[in-house]
Amino acid sequence: MSIFEWFVAAIQLGLPMAVMSWLMFNWLYGAGQLPRDAGHKAIREHLAKLKKQHKKSKSRSGNYLYKQWLFFGGGFYGLAVLWTLLVIEVSELIGFIISFDLTALLENGIIALMVSVVVAQFGNILAAMLWFSYWPSEQGSTVVIWFLMAYGGYLLGIHFARERQTLHQASDLISKNKWRRRGE
Repeated sequence: MSIFEWFVAAIQLGLPMAVMSWLMFNWLYGAGQLPRDAGHKAIREHLAKLKKQHKKSKSRSGNYLYKQWLFFGGGFYGLAVLWTLLVIEVSELIGFIISFDLTALLENGIIALMVSVVVAQFGNILAAMLWFSYWPSEQGSTVVIWFLMAYGGYLLGIHFARERQTLHQASDLISKNKWRRRGE
């Protein structure tokens, strides 16, 4: 348990969880689906209601990341699964592009290729659902460190979203500075 492991866990899992948590909760607060003064228990209750509404609606339009987050359970665990799945999928896509070989892909036929893609997708989803074992990949790495960093990032994102730290405010600040530079 070294300081380097804490740093790696903060960069690979804590910071992305903070950003994604901020995005999701900022969207919920901005849409009026969650009161900003809600505590953690109230947030869990509201998320449970939103998840039930999501299951009933089956709407195909809307925020894709938000829908996937609710699909994986919402809350902390759902966000950790979503981030892990995104990392797995993007790394596999990059690996596929770098080592693309059409003859090797079609070696066993198109049906076998489709079956292997479906099986690989289920494997990726399973690995993402076991995110707490995916991230500490090195021997001797502690699951507790990774869990603490992920949960700390999640709480930090909720805090920033609750305090109204929004992208709209940042864009307003930038636009005001542009007007000042022009002298208008």
